[in-house]
Amino acid sequence: MESSIFSFALSTLFLSSFTLSFNSVITDKHALISFKNSITSDPYAILSTNWSQNTSVCNWVGVSCGLKHGRVTALNLSGYDLAGTVDPHLGNLTFLRYLDISSNSFTGILSFELSKLRRSKVMNAGVNSFTGEIPTWLSNLPQLEELYLYNNTFFGTIPASLFNISMLQVLDLSNNQLSGFMPHAIFNVSSLREIKIINDSLSGQLPNDMCNNMPNIKRLSIYRNRLEGQIPPNIWKCTHLEVLSLSFNNFNGNIRVKSGD
Repeated sequence: MESSIFSFALSTLFLSSFTLSFNSVITDKHALISFKNSITSDPYAILSTNWSQNTSVCNWVGVSCGLKHGRVTALNLSGYDLAGTVDPHLGNLTFLRYLDISSNSFTGILSFELSKLRRSKVMNAGVNSFTGEIPTWLSNLPQLEELYLYNNTFFGTIPASLFNISMLQVLDLSNNQLSGFMPHAIFNVSSLREIKIINDSLSGQLPNDMCNNMPNIKRLSIYRNRLEGQIPPNIWKCTHLEVLSLSFNNFNGNIRVKSGD
């Protein structure tokens, strides 16, 4: 009798686990179908031809799945000239780690629903026509390592909360319509390796101790803005710095040459 009860319980547990996994995969499929339905132009017929409801999403162009659960872990649709808006249901891809929708013609805002992509490591929405302010919900993505929002029409200030992402390594906000003061919090993210904020309208000064808090910085490009004051004299203490681009700002004073040069 006890053996029968144990077998029944084990079967129930297995069935429940299978049902949950199956429903999750269905959720991923519905999210991608909703995204497909929000596309208004697909000139190369990438989605209309390849995203068939009769096949597994893991076989769709641009979609990658994990081996363990069969959940969608990556979506790469870069350079397909897709137009439309990004459907909020995309936020239901809760296992997504890599999202690249760059070099398309997406418009509108980045929906708050995308804040549910808490496993995201890379998010690339560059070279589109997204607008609005840079979303504060990005700070809800604790594993985010690379963020690319370049070549859009984002406006307003850079939210300081963005730099609560302790794992952030690459940030590119170039060629938008950003204004206001450069938040000093950006220079307190020790994990940052690359910062590109080019051709915006940011003002303010660079903090003198910036290199003390960014030991890993390799590329710092903040040219064509409205920064002023002096370039920090100890900028050469950024020992891993390979690229420094600060031209076309309003800096004044002398640039101290690196000791020994």
